[in-house]
Amino acid sequence: MGDTFQVIQEKLIRMVEHINELKQLSACTYEEYVNDIKLKYAIERLLQLIVDLALDINNMILAYLKRPPASDYFNSFIDLSEAGVLDVDFAVKIAPASGLRNRLVHQYEKIDDKIVYNSVKMTIEDFSKYVDIISRYIGV
Repeated sequence: MGDTFQVIQEKLIRMVEHINELKQLSACTYEEYVNDIKLKYAIERLLQLIVDLALDINNMILAYLKRPPASDYFNSFIDLSEAGVLDVDFAVKIAPASGLRNRLVHQYEKIDDKIVYNSVKMTIEDFSKYVDIISRYIGV
């Protein structure tokens, strides 16, 4: 338990760092976002890193609870709600972030700049709440 929760705590610390970095960049306008390729890539990368950390944490908690691995990234949030770690409404709200992450990483389709830009505020809010919930769960 101690080692698993220690690793989760370290991942939460990194997530908070990335959320804070994203907050700093979130003051940009949509025009600045689409016209500054470095800013755009920085925001996209931070979104990916935040979601990746959550997915790692989700799977670590599921393994700790001796539950089977989630069938996919989306369901890792749903499975945590079924395990009583996340509230079901919150899990359903945050789970679609995995789809945006997949589009950013794998470029399955043209990335809609408006969707990415508009997801920044939600990512900051939802994953800040996620950090609070998981921190309480592991007792930090």
